Amino acid sequence: MGKTNIFTVLIAVVVQFIVGYLWYGSYLFGDVMTTSGGHAIDFLKLDGISLLLVLLTSYGLTHIFDLLDKLTGTKDIGGGLKLGLTVGTFAIGLPIVMLMNLMGYGHIVLLVVFCHLVLISVLTNIVVIKLKHA
Repeated sequence: MGKTNIFTVLIAVVVQFIVGYLWYGSYLFGDVMTTSGGHAIDFLKLDGISLLLVLLTSYGLTHIFDLLDKLTGTKDIGGGLKLGLTVGTFAIGLPIVMLMNLMGYGHIVLLVVFCHLVLISVLTNIVVIKLKHA
C-alpha cells in the first residue's frame, strides 16, 4: 500500500467541514434534525472529539479511496463518481442509517444523514482522484 498524502487528507477535512456546515446548519434543512422524542441534535457542536473524528474519517476515506481507485483502475471523475456512490451507499450510508434507525431517529433524519454520507464519499473520492493526477 502506498503512503497517504497529508495534503489530500487536509483538503478532505476542509470539504467535510464546508459540506457539514451547510448540510446540518439551518441553511438547507432547518430544524428537521431532531430525534423521535423531539430533542434537537447539535451536529454543529465542535469539540475535541469531533475534530479528531473528522480528521480520522478524512484519513480513512482518502486512504480507502486511494486503494480502491488503484484496484479498480479509476482515473477520471465519472469513475470516481460511480465508485464514491457505491462505497458511500452500500459500505457507509446504509449500515449507519440502519444503526440510527435502531436508535430511534426519525425518517427525515435518516434520509438527511444518508445523503450527507454519500455526498462526502463522492467528494472525497473526487478530491483523491484530482490531487493524484494533478
